[in-house]
Amino acid sequence: MSLLEKIKSNTCTLRLQKDWLKIYTCPVPSSDFLSFVGIAVIDAPQHSVLHLLYDLDAATEWVWKTREMRILKELSEDEGRIVYQLVSAPWPLSDREIITQSQGYRDAKTGEVFIKMTAKPDFLPENDNYVRVRQLEGAWNVMGITEEQCRVVFRLHLEPGGEIPSWLANIAVIDTPYNTMANMREMVKREKYKAPLEVPFTRSKENIDKNYRDFIAE
Repeated sequence: MSLLEKIKSNTCTLRLQKDWLKIYTCPVPSSDFLSFVGIAVIDAPQHSVLHLLYDLDAATEWVWKTREMRILKELSEDEGRIVYQLVSAPWPLSDREIITQSQGYRDAKTGEVFIKMTAKPDFLPENDNYVRVRQLEGAWNVMGITEEQCRVVFRLHLEPGGEIPSWLANIAVIDTPYNTMANMREMVKREKYKAPLEVPFTRSKENIDKNYRDFIAE
């Protein structure tokens, strides 16, 4: 069972609530670092959010603290792509390198899209200037509500490595989902994201993790 499947709403704490956004932090077995679950209602079509998620050239404009993001390798349709991300850390800490495999699935019946991210820390040799994040699991779920509105769920847990106290990281853990999803909310208004982007999602209902449903009160 994946980490995302283990997280239950009754073990999590609601840390932030707005009319369009809720953010929970959740304990993770055998880790001192909290995970988060962010649930947003975005006033844009589902295809606009998907277009933004796959536009890695724009990632530094909206993904919180991201200095660089790029594709290292396109894999087969079922295996997705390998993505490199460089994340700023506050001085005097070293910036973090994150390498993930990103795989996307679409439910042919409902249209919901699930993009999961898993760490691939050894895909490139380590760079002495940065700390390589070796443990990460995350996901985006994007589902249409109406033609002009969608729900976005962003979940993530990582072990940042290096000398970051867990108490300090846990205080700031909601910064990533809040700022990332607030930036997303504005970015999807741009003209370029109004056009659907052809993305080769694997059609598979079974591979879509919907454990986030416990967090959504209709």
